[in-house]
Amino acid sequence: MKSIVEELRHLTSIPALSGMEDNMVREMAARFKALTDDVEIDRLGNVIATFKGKDEKEPSMLVFAHVDELGLMIKKVEKNGYLRFDRIGGVPEKTLMGQFLDIHSIDGKSHVVGIVGTYAHHLTPAEAKLTVPTTDKMYIDIGANSDMEVKAKGIDIGSAVTYHHHFEQIGEHLITSKTLDNRIGCLMLIALAEHLKQNPPAGTVYVVASTQEEFNIRGVLPVFYKLEPDAAICVDITIACDTPDLNFKYDMSLGKGPAVTQMNFHGRGTLAGIIPNPPLRLFIEKTLDDLKIPWQRDIVLGVITDDAFTVVAGTQGTAMAHFAVPMRYSHSPIETADVRDIEAAIKALNTIVGNFDHKLDLRRGV
Repeated sequence: MKSIVEELRHLTSIPALSGMEDNMVREMAARFKALTDDVEIDRLGNVIATFKGKDEKEPSMLVFAHVDELGLMIKKVEKNGYLRFDRIGGVPEKTLMGQFLDIHSIDGKSHVVGIVGTYAHHLTPAEAKLTVPTTDKMYIDIGANSDMEVKAKGIDIGSAVTYHHHFEQIGEHLITSKTLDNRIGCLMLIALAEHLKQNPPAGTVYVVASTQEEFNIRGVLPVFYKLEPDAAICVDITIACDTPDLNFKYDMSLGKGPAVTQMNFHGRGTLAGIIPNPPLRLFIEKTLDDLKIPWQRDIVLGVITDDAFTVVAGTQGTAMAHFAVPMRYSHSPIETADVRDIEAAIKALNTIVGNFDHKLDLRRGV
């Protein structure tokens, strides 16, 4: 594996709108196939890399991270060449105005750069100066003068739209880009697969790059029903609240280590979240302490990830935990993380999975 910065510069550049993840499916399959002969891609695009354990009697572990990104889909091509769109996933309206985007051809083989139009400052109506318009009021400008010109570029209703890639290092330790959510998790899977290649686990470990998290949060469910692992760890980002606007709403910062989720929840009704398996969570926390890696306790309302549903998959459910890297500015094109947190998370995950065996009692109520 190259350096964390160079790997993430590459991974974040790969467009993979939720439901249209083939570019990342190919990438992850190729990375896994270099490390194990047992790689499978299911009908949703989930990539399953299997690392056989040294003892079939040992419990199995599934570690997964989603490859897809949020974005937009073209819903109308205006006669004058402007494009209208709907959101796929939680794209914040406030980040769109004046933004660079990549608009992909229907066949996914090419793209053009466009911009979300915004009022000329000098002619902005007073009522629009302090508000964010809804997406039905927005449009994309790709420099075309007619619908025929747009369609000649291969763009039509149904075309995928993703943030334009712009990766930067800022300060001494931070990186910023689109899709750090969840290409950080993808990088951790690659590092884990490399580790397992050299260090066979006690029981079988499934390393899974999953799909459709940003759209319906359920894309990885078929994998769980098929494999029914004894335990699983979802790898994702969590929300750093060390900025002036969030003002430590939750006690989560960049540079203070990875996070072990205690609870996350959608925030409304019964739309799901996760309270991790207590023995598995405590095992992860003890491993971090033994490694002398600083870590943070993660509780957040308003976040939901695909382990919210996989925890109840199969005939007995899954002993589930959630391991995360803090990140600022979620779902924007300037997501920002600390390389030191990512490095620590990689080291920790490799050790957690490597140490997992039958000595950890995952039963409840004993």
